[in-house]
Amino acid sequence: MKRQNMLAVGLLTFSVMAAGIVMPIAADTAYAAETYRNGAVVPSSEASAVREAARKKSLSAYYITSGKKFDSAVAVLRSIDPEASGLDPSGQYSFRMDKTLTGDYFYHVKAFLPDSSTAVGDYLLAKDDSCVFRRFPGENRTELLMGATDKLMEKVEIYALYRKIPMESASKVFVRVPGNIPYTLTLTSLDENIIRIDADQSGQPLLYGIARGKADVLAEVTIGEFSKTKKVNYIVMDEKDMEREENRSSGRGFPIGIGIGIGFGRGHHHGHGGGIVIGI
Repeated sequence: MKRQNMLAVGLLTFSVMAAGIVMPIAADTAYAAETYRNGAVVPSSEASAVREAARKKSLSAYYITSGKKFDSAVAVLRSIDPEASGLDPSGQYSFRMDKTLTGDYFYHVKAFLPDSSTAVGDYLLAKDDSCVFRRFPGENRTELLMGATDKLMEKVEIYALYRKIPMESASKVFVRVPGNIPYTLTLTSLDENIIRIDADQSGQPLLYGIARGKADVLAEVTIGEFSKTKKVNYIVMDEKDMEREENRSSGRGFPIGIGIGIGFGRGHHHGHGGGIVIGI
């Protein structure tokens, strides 16, 4: 009896296996229900199902679609004037919020039409509830929808990445703003005998070294109704200074010494964005 039972079990197992070979599981259920595995090799006929599984997995890994913070953000967007937000009060939308803060300051939320991957709204909401911006990616435009920018200005960084400017060359003041929010930059040279402020062909403000010495530049960043000002220090070097600097960096010389420029001057120019050193 035992042998007969074992034989029956074996025949049943073989029958199930054979049935699986003759009648494979439908493609739309084989991989759609399977968790995406990075680097897995699958038949190309199943690629679309695997792609969809990967997309769904990424949504849960990188985005938030429920919870207290999510609901609060959506409520704020729904409360804004529809003409400004672009959201129809009676419209049905699906929202998605990044898990990671943008610029360590903004919640990034996008609105989508139902069953669509095309965004109809792109928003930045300050984590301190001080302001809300709407971004227009296709138009390279950002608008303040709600609140004020005083708290945002506290997060703005103004600095000189390259403080040493070769004479008759130029540099820029660098500005970092959370979320890459557009800003206006005004520069004032506190010693125009050493550094002159001018603009390039695109209107970007530049610092031109016109004489050997040290000089301060007053940088003023404005977003909305608030501004932040910082004094940035620069050194303008002639060819001899550059040679000494090169020798020092290679261990063949001594630190350079530059006298302080005498004089006072002012000059105002406006622009947008930071940049890289030019002419070094």
